[in-house]
Amino acid sequence: MPYNPEFILGHHIPLPQPSEKVLTLAFERRYIHHTRHSLLFNKERGFAFISAHNIDGATMSSSQFSNRSFKNDPQIQPTWLQVNRNRGYRETLDSDFGPNPWDQGHLARRKSLSWGDPDEARDAERESDMWSNIAPQHKNLHSDAWGKIEDWVLERVEIDKQRSCVFTGPIFTENDPEHKNGPNEAPIRIPAGFWKVISVELSGVLRSAGFLVWQRDYDSETPLPFSPVLEQVRLTTIEVLTGLTFPTLRRFDPLLFSQPQPVTTDREGVLETSVEFNEGIADEQLPIVAPSTRVAAIQSMHDIVL
Repeated sequence: MPYNPEFILGHHIPLPQPSEKVLTLAFERRYIHHTRHSLLFNKERGFAFISAHNIDGATMSSSQFSNRSFKNDPQIQPTWLQVNRNRGYRETLDSDFGPNPWDQGHLARRKSLSWGDPDEARDAERESDMWSNIAPQHKNLHSDAWGKIEDWVLERVEIDKQRSCVFTGPIFTENDPEHKNGPNEAPIRIPAGFWKVISVELSGVLRSAGFLVWQRDYDSETPLPFSPVLEQVRLTTIEVLTGLTFPTLRRFDPLLFSQPQPVTTDREGVLETSVEFNEGIADEQLPIVAPSTRVAAIQSMHDIVL
């Protein structure tokens, strides 16, 4: 089945609710469902707003069931709405455009769908390679911070044989830069960053953690190291940046209701970006958070708060 809101026994974790502005730009104004993931596709930008999936740590496979094969999502027509290899990821020898630093980044990770029935896992892996589940990630980000947080998610559910619900998507802003692979290709706009929300049950209690990383921190010859860049953030921060809401999960976010977290870097944590999708979140919808509550940067995997 696609994303299952009842996947964690005893809990109902629905797909995030999009604002009206997000729905206006969403393909057919609805979620698209595949074998083991569901997504809301941004027809203006060519990438998903969000890709959602479940992970069963008790039946995770140690290997992949299929080879990679990137292709169009047949549910999204016309197919040119999807940014493919030629438009976004192909290497070019044109000296006017230089090398292409953008990797094909999976939103719902291939390995995260490799659990349970082998035939279903094989289908799910293949569907994860559809362009609708891919977005451009800077090669330095893709190979470092983002991969580490994805590994942490899988280790958490595999070691404890837990079930998890995972939401992932890009951050779109008004000032996102354009990228062209060559003179005959239409330009695309690169997402400013990426976010991830995971939910897992620990000692009988549901916990949800949100993460946010910015591409600009890696788009240089000397990218910032992992620890001060990829941060655990409140779910309400992700809501404001994306126009998606997680009303069911807010009460399970330890950063909203736990004791203040120590600050481990000099960064003030102020987000300086022009956000497109911050409407539809009324003040009365947001929980009251003490001003002293701070977000600690992740110095190691042990610093993640659950």
